[in-house]
Amino acid sequence: MKKILAFLIIVSFIGLDACKKDASDPAFCGTAWATQVTTELNALSTAAAAYSSTPNATTCNAYKTAYQSYIDALEKFLDCSLWSSIQKTELENAIAEAEDDLDGLC
Repeated sequence: MKKILAFLIIVSFIGLDACKKDASDPAFCGTAWATQVTTELNALSTAAAAYSSTPNATTCNAYKTAYQSYIDALEKFLDCSLWSSIQKTELENAIAEAEDDLDGLC
């Protein structure tokens, strides 16, 4: 759970930057992308709270599903031109670590 929280914090800090739209960027890169994943982040927070309060197979599977949806939503932003090479590497590493953590949840 601590790794997931760390992942969310890292991604949130990176996501607070507004994206300068480049002609080759997907349409969703033209705004602060953190707002684009709000639905997935809220669902993940809700599922994490449910799993934390009632750890069972049902809440764990819901948590894994919400977590995967959040990761999938974040992966779309790897193509944005706003990332410096360091930021892109940090995001790629955070996503890879999150996927590894996801595999071992339940």
